[in-house]
Amino acid sequence: MESFNERDWDESVLASPVPVAVAFSAAWCVPCTIMAPALEWASAHFRGRLTVGRIDVDANPAVLARYNVVGLPTVLVVDGGKEAERRVGLMDSSAIVKLLARHVR
Repeated sequence: MESFNERDWDESVLASPVPVAVAFSAAWCVPCTIMAPALEWASAHFRGRLTVGRIDVDANPAVLARYNVVGLPTVLVVDGGKEAERRVGLMDSSAIVKLLARHVR
């Protein structure tokens, strides 16, 4: 799974040739930790067709503010540089896979 930050956001996420699913998370966020294995699996499963990564909200507050993320975990799917879908809150593995599969090329 990729790790994004404020410095590489535009290049890695907005300019990506494939859709990007970004999990906004923090080390103290228990639901984020619970979702991590499913996101890791999806990252490997969809490799080359969809990029899956995370961004630490505590270390990257500008991206948090830019996308008005107010709850964790938030999964934001960006396609063609634009927000395509957003889900807030804990999701089980099947919900994560369904969300991401809708955006796979």
